[in-house]
Amino acid sequence: MAGRISEIEVFVKVVETGSFTAAADALHLSPSAVSKIIARIEARLGLPLAVRSTRKLRLTAEGEDYFARGKQILKDISSLERGVKESAGQVGGVLRVSCNVPFGLHCVTPLVPGFLEAYPEISLEFSLSDSTTDLIGDGIDVAIRTGVLTDSTIHARRIVASPRRVVASPAYLDKHGVPAEPRDLLKHNCLTLGFSRSYGKWPFRIEHDGIPTQLDLAVKGNLSLDNGEGLRRFALDGVGLARLSEFHVGRDLKEGRLVAVLDTFNPGDREPVSIIYADQSPLAPRIRAFIDYLARFLVT
Repeated sequence: MAGRISEIEVFVKVVETGSFTAAADALHLSPSAVSKIIARIEARLGLPLAVRSTRKLRLTAEGEDYFARGKQILKDISSLERGVKESAGQVGGVLRVSCNVPFGLHCVTPLVPGFLEAYPEISLEFSLSDSTTDLIGDGIDVAIRTGVLTDSTIHARRIVASPRRVVASPAYLDKHGVPAEPRDLLKHNCLTLGFSRSYGKWPFRIEHDGIPTQLDLAVKGNLSLDNGEGLRRFALDGVGLARLSEFHVGRDLKEGRLVAVLDTFNPGDREPVSIIYADQSPLAPRIRAFIDYLARFLVT
């Protein structure tokens, strides 16, 4: 059986690389040895798996089936061995994590050194990106995203619900004045997120005839960006006001680089932050370890 597993590995590598020579190089075999192994598989099955030419390799229908099943067998063996290792108490392996830029920079990256120290057998591949993530297609184990999740098929764990606040730099407020009520923003340069009009409406809580109500104010400005970190940078530079989550600007507020305005009109909405992961049962220990570690420090 061990010999047949090795043969499957050779065939899969031939298909993945597209040639006997490339597969031989990857497996540290000679091209003739690879050719003999493929011929031995075909002889045992009594049918051809591939049609060879000098330039390319074309699989037969049976070859396509053998490749798909063989690749799954190799994947199952790898998963089995990893599971046995991890169940013995060694949480290790490659962990691929994708996180949106603002939350990643301000909240997750400070925790990475401690996580790697706690789990030295884990090799972390960490991507900071605001792009939509296809967990399975991109080979991502865990993704961290802000905002309301609309896909009900994914598995998610909310870790933070961060208040949003309207902020500006002291220099901007000194030059243009401090807005006293929401409609004063119509006279100010408001930096908005995204290129959709819906992002240009900021919610506030006001009183109308003594009754609390929500005002969705259509703010305007001369700059719109596709990411929150850019908004923060331009707000720090005094270009205008921005409405950002507290996790994003909390340190800036504490250290005086930014100032919160119109807090008495804050509607109290919060930006959710969630960890999402593909359906795995049981969840791989390295993934569980990362999720639990973040939750220990970030859950609010």
